[in-house]
Amino acid sequence: MTRLTLVGLLAAACARSTPPSAPAAAPAAPVAAPDSPRRSPIALTYLGVAGWQIDAGAVTILADPYFSRPDVDGVMVPDAAAIAARAPARADLIVIGHSHVDHLLDAPAVARRTGAQIMGSVSTARVARASGLADDRIIPVQGGEDYAFAAGYSVRVMRSLHSALGGKHVAAGVEIPAGVHLPMRFADYTDGGAYAYLVRVAGHQVFVLSTANFIEREIEGLRPDIAIVATGLRQEIHDYTCRLMRALGNPPLVYTNHFDDWHGAPVDAPPDDDLRAFVAEVARCSPATRVVIPKHFERMTVP
Repeated sequence: MTRLTLVGLLAAACARSTPPSAPAAAPAAPVAAPDSPRRSPIALTYLGVAGWQIDAGAVTILADPYFSRPDVDGVMVPDAAAIAARAPARADLIVIGHSHVDHLLDAPAVARRTGAQIMGSVSTARVARASGLADDRIIPVQGGEDYAFAAGYSVRVMRSLHSALGGKHVAAGVEIPAGVHLPMRFADYTDGGAYAYLVRVAGHQVFVLSTANFIEREIEGLRPDIAIVATGLRQEIHDYTCRLMRALGNPPLVYTNHFDDWHGAPVDAPPDDDLRAFVAEVARCSPATRVVIPKHFERMTVP
C-alpha cells in the first residue's frame, strides 16, 4: 500500500457521512458499585484529534495527546514548541488507544516533559523505548488488565478494534517491529492493536474510545458516567451508536472524539452533518444521554 493511499484511508476515519440511526432503546440508569468513592468534580479538556486531558485534583491523565500535526511527507518528528504550548506541566499517566501517528507520535515527548508513564500496546512500548523512555516509565498491556495506582485512581484495559479503514479492506493489528529506530515515516506507525480504557478517578468512571469500533463483549456491563466516543467511520460498523450506548448502560454524558482534521491545524467549526447525525443517533438510542461536542483546549468541569 502506498503512503498516499494510507493517508487517504486515515483521513477517511473522520468522514462526514452516516446512515440513519438504529431504533431507540430505553435508557438504563448507571449503577454505581456499593463501595464507590464519593464523587468530586473533575475536568476534561479536548486536545484535538483523539487527545484528552483528565484532571482530578492532583491527578492528571492524558489519552492520545497529539499536538504536532506534521506534514505527512518525510519523517515524523514531534514539534517541541507545540508540545510545550499545549501539554500540561505534569501528568501521571498517558494511555494510548493504538499506535498510529496521530495517537502516538507525541506521547513519548509528552511523557518526558510531564513525568508521566505511558500505557499501551507492545508497539506503543517499542516506540516509547526507542524514544529513550526507561522501562519503569512504560506499561505494556494486552487487554484485560485492571491496574490500581498509588495516586488513588485505577485503569481497566479492554481489547478493542480500529475503525474500518478502506471500506473494511485494510488489515488491522499490524505491530511496529522490535528494534525500531526513530524517527519513522508516516506509514511505519501501524496501529499495533487497539484498546479502550475505563479510567476511575474521583468517584467518576470515564470510558475512552479513541477509534470508531469496539468489541461488544469486552465492554458489556460497564457503567461509566462519562463516555468519550470516536465518531468517524462509524457507518462501517453495524448499529455502532445504539449497540455502544446499550453496552455502556446509556451513560449520562458523552463527548464526541476523533472528529476533527487530524493532519491540519485545530479548528473549531460548527457541527457538520456527521456530528449532527451522531447526536441524533444518541438521542434516539439513549434519550437521557447528553452529548457534548467539545472545543479545542476548552476545560470542561463535570461535578
